[in-house]
Amino acid sequence: MNPAGAPEPTLRPPSPVRRLGSQARLSLTFYLGLGAPAARATYPECRVRAAAGYSPEFVRTFLALRRGEGDAGTVEEINFRCVAISPAGSDQRFFFKDFPRGHALHDIERALHCSRVDRAWRAAHLLPHLGILTPRPVGTILATEAGQPIEHLAAEWLPDALPYHMRLRAVEGLGRRRRMLEEFARHLRRWHDCGIYLRDLVTNVLTRESPEGMEYWLTDLDQLHPYRRVTQGRLLHQIRQLARWTGPLSKEEAEIILRGYLGRVEGKGARAMEKALLTTPPAEVR
Repeated sequence: MNPAGAPEPTLRPPSPVRRLGSQARLSLTFYLGLGAPAARATYPECRVRAAAGYSPEFVRTFLALRRGEGDAGTVEEINFRCVAISPAGSDQRFFFKDFPRGHALHDIERALHCSRVDRAWRAAHLLPHLGILTPRPVGTILATEAGQPIEHLAAEWLPDALPYHMRLRAVEGLGRRRRMLEEFARHLRRWHDCGIYLRDLVTNVLTRESPEGMEYWLTDLDQLHPYRRVTQGRLLHQIRQLARWTGPLSKEEAEIILRGYLGRVEGKGARAMEKALLTTPPAEVR
């Protein structure tokens, strides 16, 4: 048992039949049973979705501002696909991301309601039900640009938040750094226990200080995949990511991560994780 009382993860994959059944049930729940039901009921006929508390007209202003149409707000570039938008008359800031048509099957995915924006929309409604923090979704838009369909996702901005790896690099004191490594490992275990897996996890976790302690928020949910069990290969992939963005790690820090995730430092699975933590070269800091 780990310190939180949860059973230790099984790194050996379950039988193919059991795994297929579990995966099918979780995937159906994720793809068909979540999201904003009232909006999804008319989804084939609408090009704008708005979360509870927001109107489609308000969501449309994001696209107009993104395209530089009108002056009903300000736009701040984050990267080539993401901007921060502050609509006129609102004291809030919003995150707005573009999802261009990435491949030939994109139109089929969108017709089946499982495009990247659809997945992110459903995941944003799923995670709070699991007790997992994620910025609140605001709405989605399907538009056309240069003759190609492009989807957009708007979400509430998270004030005073920093990506986990950036905050960890800036933290002062070895004790605080080790506490953050253990906290992340515990959160990683909880996400996995809930069936939540993000391929590019570490850079998509935002952290924010609160009176209760550090908060950990999942973002970039279009790449979220629901799995009943996270296999050893997927676990080690994320462990290598953790080492890449937070390394170089000492043996003591590796053991702190093992205790946070496994509740122990012995065993075949622990040895594989420790090797990944200590041998993965860190990313170049620019």
